[in-house]
Amino acid sequence: MAAKIIIEAIIYTLLYSVFMLILFRIQGAKYQLYNYPPAIRERAIEKGIITQKELDEHAKKNKSIGLVVMIVPCIIITCAVNRQFTFLAGFVQSYIFLNTFSLFDALVIDSIWFCHSKWWVIPGTEDMTEAYHDYAFHWKWFFFGLVSALPLALVTGGIVALIGMIA
Repeated sequence: MAAKIIIEAIIYTLLYSVFMLILFRIQGAKYQLYNYPPAIRERAIEKGIITQKELDEHAKKNKSIGLVVMIVPCIIITCAVNRQFTFLAGFVQSYIFLNTFSLFDALVIDSIWFCHSKWWVIPGTEDMTEAYHDYAFHWKWFFFGLVSALPLALVTGGIVALIGMIA
């Protein structure tokens, strides 16, 4: 069962990463600026690329969509694929999936790709190499994610338990 959950966590991570990258490609960097290091966000506001109000609106919208897209696959994998309907199963599996994605995001997407690719660079911030190479910013969010994934895992566990009561 452990090997199966690890494989599912990798699949979950790849699927969520593809979703996130497609969203970035469709929306563009301006809509994802809330995920950037503070110095880059400040420069973008300073240059009129975005306002603080727009930044906040994009963050709220994308985080809401992201939460749903993070939780629903956890529920589907736990209930439909693994045929488990307990709170503990939903909680543990979703916590593993969420943190596997978070590790992949910090290591591959952020530390390797974001920090070393022009794909993510916002026009007008090209000279901010130090800010784009701020590894600590990305890893801070990984460690924060270890704690912030707990409420999502609790919600997922609760939904899985409710489904178990209905099914």
